[in-house]
Amino acid sequence: MSTITKKGQVTIPKPFRDKLHIKEGDNFLFEIKDNLLIVRKKERKSILSLGGIAKGRKIGAGSEREYTKKVIARKIAKEGLKNG
Repeated sequence: MSTITKKGQVTIPKPFRDKLHIKEGDNFLFEIKDNLLIVRKKERKSILSLGGIAKGRKIGAGSEREYTKKVIARKIAKEGLKNG
């Protein structure tokens, strides 16, 4: 059981957070079905799903596109994938 705050916030009880591996910064999707509020944890995307997002023009042997991919991959590996 949990009570909603003035700001519309609710605490997810620890046993549920533990079971679903919920941690600070996780994102959730909300859905209303009949008279139920369904809350789903939004899964983080794998770095492998980012293939093709770096669109650079190829120049010489070491392409700008490859460099851009490496920079993006390093940033995501360091900071994680945010906003889905």
